[in-house]
Amino acid sequence: MIKILKIRPWPFKKEVVTLHWIGNVKLENKQWRVQAAFVYKNDCTIITLPIAALPLLRIGIPYFDGLPMQTQKRGTLFKIQVDNLNNGYASKAIDVCRNFNYYLYKKPELIKQHIWSFQSEGITYHIPQTEMIRALFAINKTLTNALLRPNGLDFLVNKVSIDQNRKSAIIFSDDIPGTIMTDDFARYFGWLYLHSEMKQSYSSVQSNAYAMMINGANLKGIPMEMTMPDTDEFNLMVRGLRRNDEMLILEWLASDLAYPPFKELNIQHKSIKKRLYTPDKRKKRLSKTEQSQEHVLNENNGERSREDANQPVIDIEPTQIAFRQSTIVNRIPKQEQNVNQGDEYISNSGRGGGVNQSVVGLDETIFGGEITPIEFKSMEIADTYMNYGLDQFIAMIRYLSRFYTYLHVYITFVYLPFGRKFSYLPDGRRRICAIVKVSNGVKESFIIEVAVPDNRSLSTLIVPSSGSVYNNDIHIQGLLTKLVFNSGSWSNSFLKNQVHNKIRHYNETVKNWAQRIIYYL
Repeated sequence: MIKILKIRPWPFKKEVVTLHWIGNVKLENKQWRVQAAFVYKNDCTIITLPIAALPLLRIGIPYFDGLPMQTQKRGTLFKIQVDNLNNGYASKAIDVCRNFNYYLYKKPELIKQHIWSFQSEGITYHIPQTEMIRALFAINKTLTNALLRPNGLDFLVNKVSIDQNRKSAIIFSDDIPGTIMTDDFARYFGWLYLHSEMKQSYSSVQSNAYAMMINGANLKGIPMEMTMPDTDEFNLMVRGLRRNDEMLILEWLASDLAYPPFKELNIQHKSIKKRLYTPDKRKKRLSKTEQSQEHVLNENNGERSREDANQPVIDIEPTQIAFRQSTIVNRIPKQEQNVNQGDEYISNSGRGGGVNQSVVGLDETIFGGEITPIEFKSMEIADTYMNYGLDQFIAMIRYLSRFYTYLHVYITFVYLPFGRKFSYLPDGRRRICAIVKVSNGVKESFIIEVAVPDNRSLSTLIVPSSGSVYNNDIHIQGLLTKLVFNSGSWSNSFLKNQVHNKIRHYNETVKNWAQRIIYYL
């Protein structure tokens, strides 16, 4: 089932707006909320959302009807080598953004946000601390809601231990829904909880916010701020805007920051059960067609989410983190579960098809609540750091931008839609696609390069613009969906009525590849 979540409230009707900046957080009716600033035709509107919406919010992305258009992100990609995240300095957004002509509309909620700046290889990088908090800590609803709660991480575990052989054990609290209790979540949580620098940094978000509340700052909201962890050298992939020898980072995409203090992890949770197999009839729900489940964020502050251990999980554009050492996860069952293995099926048939819509909540669940809760999966744990085989393509695009100066070139990554095996790489990671928007002032085109580190044969595709941000996003997403459902082939079955060029790959220099590409732009 395809699941999507629409942001609400949404005061923009049928207009394409861009998420421009993240503002303050504020405690209202015992629930934390965050401000999101959207821009449309030089007008900035700030809406207030549950704090757990933070994983959804990526600066510089256009939205339509509350849904992000991932193919049209602002900025381009950069790879950075960070010596130590602690080596830097803090400043205010107004002092940094004016150097990039990034206008914050004189909104106090925006210009007072905290920026962290650091240097690498002669370039100064500036990143909003809200974006760092999102990328490092707001990986799902549960951890995001705990972020501004005193001792938030400690309430999610019942017992934690680690021995001298670097074997660790975690008994998780029942407050964590079973639908997110995966091995990757356990690896991430174990690293966050048992790495003293990272845990202190996570906890500092709450302590800094409460310190400002004591001084009455909650009346206008509080800028989010974190204490920088003392880290080893690591690699970082970002999307941002560069001006001379400075860069404003809009999105933290991937890193190889994680170095867990354990090699083996035993986990326990109520959802981890020992299976007892029986010969009883199996039950299976049959549906004729794929359904699309459209969730709409609850905008009535008076309604609360109910407790639900099996709440739905929405896969959103993930942030990737590579662990520097492999870790073994052992799932220790707490109870038993019967699994029927008979030959007969009891069919509970559904009609399928269409779009089911439901109102969902991101607040902390309570007994007696009525709104369906929802969860996110917004982090991908990997063994390698952004190793998708696209380095040569990115080098070619940078050559194109450098030597054909009349071109305006923007590059971004998107993940392929779900639906078939081709959506994933053999190692289990989501397959990604580079989308390059190229404009010469008269004509605008898109270069689409799908990652094939598994050595599949797939040409570069070039298509013309469809005339608007919304139409381009719908069109490109449609092409990628058809690619997935055609087993990873740019088939003439869906390209025959589409103006396009397919550029084959050769073993050639970046210069020659760029010259072949420029011919079709």
